[in-house]
Amino acid sequence: MFAARLRSLRVKLVLPYVLLVALVSVVLGATYYWSASQTIGSFSDQYIREVAARIAQAVHFHVRGSAAVLEAAFPDGMPATADISSELTALRQRFWVATSVYSNPNDYVYYGNRAGQSLALKRLSDDEAELRLKLRPTEHRAYYRYTGIAGMPHYLRRESGLFDPRTRIWFETGKHTEGHFWTSVYIDFTTHDLVVTRARRVLAADGTFEGVVATDVPLKEINHFIATLKVGEHGRAIVVERDGNLLAGTGLQNLEKSSGGRVTRINALETGDPVIRAAYASVAPLLHQAKPVGDASREQAYWTTAVDQDGQTIAVAAQRVIDDAGLDWTAIVAMPRDEIFLGIERQLWIALGVGLLAVALTILFGMRLFGRIAQDIISLSHAVTRIRQGATDAVIDVRRRDEVGDLARNFKAMRTELFTDRLTGVASRTALESLLGAATRTRAGSPFTLFFLDLNDFKPLNDRYGHDNGDRALIEIAHRLQACLRPSDLVARLGGDEFVVFVSGATAPAAIATLTAKLTDAVQAPLHTLHDVPTGTEVRLGVAIGHAIWPDHGVTPGELMQRADADMYQHKSSRFRSP
Repeated sequence: MFAARLRSLRVKLVLPYVLLVALVSVVLGATYYWSASQTIGSFSDQYIREVAARIAQAVHFHVRGSAAVLEAAFPDGMPATADISSELTALRQRFWVATSVYSNPNDYVYYGNRAGQSLALKRLSDDEAELRLKLRPTEHRAYYRYTGIAGMPHYLRRESGLFDPRTRIWFETGKHTEGHFWTSVYIDFTTHDLVVTRARRVLAADGTFEGVVATDVPLKEINHFIATLKVGEHGRAIVVERDGNLLAGTGLQNLEKSSGGRVTRINALETGDPVIRAAYASVAPLLHQAKPVGDASREQAYWTTAVDQDGQTIAVAAQRVIDDAGLDWTAIVAMPRDEIFLGIERQLWIALGVGLLAVALTILFGMRLFGRIAQDIISLSHAVTRIRQGATDAVIDVRRRDEVGDLARNFKAMRTELFTDRLTGVASRTALESLLGAATRTRAGSPFTLFFLDLNDFKPLNDRYGHDNGDRALIEIAHRLQACLRPSDLVARLGGDEFVVFVSGATAPAAIATLTAKLTDAVQAPLHTLHDVPTGTEVRLGVAIGHAIWPDHGVTPGELMQRADADMYQHKSSRFRSP
């Protein structure tokens, strides 16, 4: 009897304690699960925003050179004559220079005036160009080919149809529009690619309208970039106009042939992909809001949301792509949350179950297990917070071999992919923008200098020795630039043959001049990593370098990049000026 009462007493004493511990464990576990879910949701939004921003940056990079091309062809403020015959040589030479600045994609520049005359130059290679000329409104355009900026044109043929620039939409729009403007996207029925035209009106000496200068920007490379972008097995990325017409997308074409053989545009709402339709539909109402203005608004022109598709939660991020010439496109990324985080929600349920089981076995073991898992999740949360605040070197010290460890390793890989240039191994554009955002967040920060580098003669090297050697040259140049800097400085590749160097503290003119010379010497030294170069041949590259100082030359990342780019372009364009 005594033994029975003792057992009953133990039950009365222990059972409430066990129930209390179980209740506390459930509350703590639910709190832990909620906190982790919030962290994961923030993680998801941040990741797809970064992907959408990367697409938007690629689009801006592709179209931004067109402004410089127009200014080189017809500098703002330069008056036009009523008859282009009187300035034919000067026009031809300026158009040659203009198509040399950003030959990919802006290899075609043209001009028409109110007298019905027109001149167009199409670059065929570094050394050859095709001239299309019309001096009287009733004559058909004549085609010429010539070599070199001052080469003698050789007559080829005349067009069969009568071309009148005054009937073209870019000319009609230019008559009533001040500054740069974009035409609607249209289909080039020769190449079956989408094209958009950037144009600007040109005035006579008395300030009246005289003509319009324009350049075409094919969108083929944007479509290729989106088609090859890695967004997961079930992820999708698209670039659309405000009306939903596709400019580029993963897993689909932006054009289709009708039953009658006619090539037409595809709308996001008319694709056979339910993820793309749902993603665009969730963002479409926002695209009809007033268009933001200026760099600051451009940085804020993004949205994140989520949609349900076949029982899955699809995370959606959109980044609006706008500029001062009227461009208004949107990059949209849609990815299943489970695919981003490899079933982390299942791991959280398992962790909660293990915690409850541990309570039944031993309170100490359960609390220790809970504490270790919580510590790893907190470590990931802190890393996400630091990255959102601009840090590119946030440490993730999670060494688990379960799903949490998989999450940490996948996050490390995603961070490396976002912040590292795949070819050269230096920092990426995303890493640079993150660093600049952190460095310019407060005016009390330390001054720094931003150097913008654009390689000269890189395309001839590519053409002569091949793209593999072009890649080797970029890798070698990137390593040389890193060797010129301190560990606290940064080299980033923007894309193509453009690099940016971030140097903290070095803002004195003497220090800037010294470092500019050092970087120039590093680039211009003979290249040693190229293959199959004839013995005794030295291959070198040149460089144009511009710089901007924070906060003297700008307080936002956009202002600094524009100032450094403009400074670089002054050095770059001097190479193409006629003697």
